[in-house]
Amino acid sequence: NEFYHKDVTRFLKHQSMHQLFSKNTHSFVASFVEEIGVENYIFISKKQLESAVMKESAEVKELISSIFNAYSSINDFLERILKVIDLLKEEVTGLEKEYLFRFYTVFTQLKTLQKTYEYFTDLKTLSLFFKQLIASETLSFQGEPLRGLQLMGMLETRVLDFENIILTSTNEGVLPAGSQQNSFIPFDVKLAFGLPTYREKDAIFSYHFFRLIQRAKNIFILYNTEHDAFGSGEKSRFVTQLEMMRSDIVHKNIAPKVIPSKTALKEVSKNEATLARLKELAIKGISPSALTNYLHNPISFYKQKILKIKEYDEVEETVAFNTLGTVVHEALDELYTPFVGKFLSQAIVTEMQKGAKDLVTKHFKLQFKNGDLTTGKNRLIFEVANRFVANFLSKEVDLLKGDKNQLKIIATEENLAAEIKIEGIDFPIKLHGQVDRVDELNGVLRIIDYKTGMVSATNLRVPEFENLRDEKHLKAIQVLLYAYLFTKSKNYNFSKPLEAGIYSFKNLNSGFLGIDFAQARKAPDTRITAEKLDAFMVEIKKYILEIYTPTLDFIEPA
Repeated sequence: NEFYHKDVTRFLKHQSMHQLFSKNTHSFVASFVEEIGVENYIFISKKQLESAVMKESAEVKELISSIFNAYSSINDFLERILKVIDLLKEEVTGLEKEYLFRFYTVFTQLKTLQKTYEYFTDLKTLSLFFKQLIASETLSFQGEPLRGLQLMGMLETRVLDFENIILTSTNEGVLPAGSQQNSFIPFDVKLAFGLPTYREKDAIFSYHFFRLIQRAKNIFILYNTEHDAFGSGEKSRFVTQLEMMRSDIVHKNIAPKVIPSKTALKEVSKNEATLARLKELAIKGISPSALTNYLHNPISFYKQKILKIKEYDEVEETVAFNTLGTVVHEALDELYTPFVGKFLSQAIVTEMQKGAKDLVTKHFKLQFKNGDLTTGKNRLIFEVANRFVANFLSKEVDLLKGDKNQLKIIATEENLAAEIKIEGIDFPIKLHGQVDRVDELNGVLRIIDYKTGMVSATNLRVPEFENLRDEKHLKAIQVLLYAYLFTKSKNYNFSKPLEAGIYSFKNLNSGFLGIDFAQARKAPDTRITAEKLDAFMVEIKKYILEIYTPTLDFIEPA
């Protein structure tokens, strides 16, 4: 009684169904498909479908019932399909009615076969016969015979005369078809018994070809000179014969001029609406991730922050990487929140380890709604999340062994904000962000960002601030912005040493990776000072000024 979400959405969004659904039902389809994505329904029950169409017309309910209700027999199934075709025929165009008629014919044939022989025991067998029958069906495209372009086969032109003729694909092997014969009787046997061979067939097509062109005024014969899968590139023997018989033939070699198209970089100018939206953003606040998104791709920033285009809620059959990150962040936040403002001990962290797996499971259930974590890739990702948290807590235990280190939790998942003024912008810009953790280790204050991806020390080396736009510095920009926001929102006076960095869960053996300001081949310099933050913010203000300068367009990076 459950159906795979892709099958359900494909059915509801099918163009034939749309024609049957009323305008009111279109909104039901949109809202129901959205609900499937938001709630992460991988399988949809019959009860959910019935609830979704409760307020719809009797026709829609009948359609949903015919498709999704369990069938008692193959005869019952075929009756339902014929009923669906009957429902659809009133809402379609003339050509689509022709399609439906062919389907109706095929399913009626299958129904007759089943009633007579009761051969179909399951849908697999029925599907096999359906595919064979449908492959032999043809559609007749009928046009106006007395005007317009007439598309015809060679045999359809018999006893008809035309003023203008365009003959296509006049290649050897196509016209005539050549020695290809769909026959079980060998060629020699046919000759011996006087049966017609491909030679007689070639003669018939030769007759039709020359008869067709005898009274025409304008004849255009097209053939392909290229060797490809459709032929040898040799012109038909009929064309060669014409060339020998007549002298008034005009030859033209036609080759399309393929001009390689240069894809221009996307460029968006800033109009009044864009500038108004940017002003709203200044009031609401620009986050470190939004700023790094701009530096990475201004068009992506424009789509997210100006156009407010949200990512489509797709059903997660396999846990997405960002979901894994959220689960790990939330689990660690819940583990450490009770100890904010307190010093940690080895015993406290050991106690945390006991409840870590339950918290990971809890947050997986919240983030990966209705998903299955017991099998396949999802089970592996679930175990990876547990391993990330367990390994991190083990590192904390090692850090606190023997009371040699003093670790105090200052904050977890804390929202920080600060306003800055930039010359050239006549209103303040708010910066805001959520720092994963702030702690104090042996008197050194640390601003910490958790990353479930791979980060190495080289990603956090910033010897100078002039080249921050380089993609390798984007993670460092985020962490330094968190440090700046912390110092401003807390009025920090730098009385204690300050560091900022990342814990990379794929590189936990490296421990805490701090921002390193040292030049190449110099001793590490991880201490953050007011002067360094001021120099850093000079560059950041330049980037923000770019965003708010009306004459500078948003341009896609090359």
